[in-house]
Amino acid sequence: MKEVYVEQCLARCTVFRWCQHYETGRVNIKDLPRPGQTPLVTNSTTTSVVNELIWQNRRITTRETAVELSISKGTVHHIIHKKLGYGKVCAQWVPKYLSKNRKTAR
Repeated sequence: MKEVYVEQCLARCTVFRWCQHYETGRVNIKDLPRPGQTPLVTNSTTTSVVNELIWQNRRITTRETAVELSISKGTVHHIIHKKLGYGKVCAQWVPKYLSKNRKTAR
């Protein structure tokens, strides 16, 4: 195999390890969860609470939100930017995509 695949050939120990996994009943090729990896869990209640905090105080920071909800700043950032679609404009959280009425009101 090394003659044909040169550097792309798998190591012999890797093939043996895969065979052992297959013999023990594992057929899924995806990685198993490892200790220390925390999945990014955002449920609808957390998202709605963050949205409510933003509507109460448009100048709230991600750090203040994280402290108040006892979650990480990264999770708050993910919720605000990816889930809710907000961005910072002049130190206030505003939706990224404003309707025509809201654009004229601003």
